[in-house]
Amino acid sequence: MTKFPKNWIYRHTLNTRICHWVMVVSFMYLLYSGIMIFLHFPELYWGKVGFQGYPAIFKLEDWGISWEEAERLGDRRWGRNYHYMFAWIFVVNGFIYLVWNCWQKKFYLKMLPSREELTVSNLKNEFVRHLRFRRLKTNGVVGYNVLQKLSYLFVLFVLFPFMLVSGFAQMPAFTAISPELIDFFGGRQTARTLHVICSALLVLFVLVHLIEMILAGAFNQIRSMVLGKYEINPEESGET
Repeated sequence: MTKFPKNWIYRHTLNTRICHWVMVVSFMYLLYSGIMIFLHFPELYWGKVGFQGYPAIFKLEDWGISWEEAERLGDRRWGRNYHYMFAWIFVVNGFIYLVWNCWQKKFYLKMLPSREELTVSNLKNEFVRHLRFRRLKTNGVVGYNVLQKLSYLFVLFVLFPFMLVSGFAQMPAFTAISPELIDFFGGRQTARTLHVICSALLVLFVLVHLIEMILAGAFNQIRSMVLGKYEINPEESGET
């Protein structure tokens, strides 16, 4: 392990940093290409049927953008090509990350909350601290707090897999092999709607993640994800 001066810690391993930045790039392309696809069909439906003029649960037209205007803004053919390509990059990268890290005990210690962290009082304290935009100094920079752990676990093992499965349910080539996947969602249109909702939750997670990074010191946080080292002040502890 790389040695740093006393006021530095080695926060992120090389494999974590590589997988993180591959995930960032692929997520950006997935989001942009997904928007292009959606603009070409700017309505969401529930069930097996959905087309222009059919009762929709969400219409971009209700937000001031007509179907024709949305089609001109979007590019479904370009979007689908890039969406599929970066979806596979995203999946393979996530698989490599899990295989690379899951055999290490320190990965579980870093990601799984302890019983003490899951107590009602601790969860309440962490929630209040986040609402007040207060951050931990020395004691909190080595690992993740309980809310970070829970959110990362939810994203890694719930949102990401659900995005993958709901995406497969929209692919005719895949559902031709596994038609029960459509029945699982109750229709391709339902799968598409849930896929969009899940995407919105991921965007919300990213926004909160960026806000917390800025509050904790953006330069120091980004440097730790590029070089692995994180600067701390050994004289500071507790909260600010």
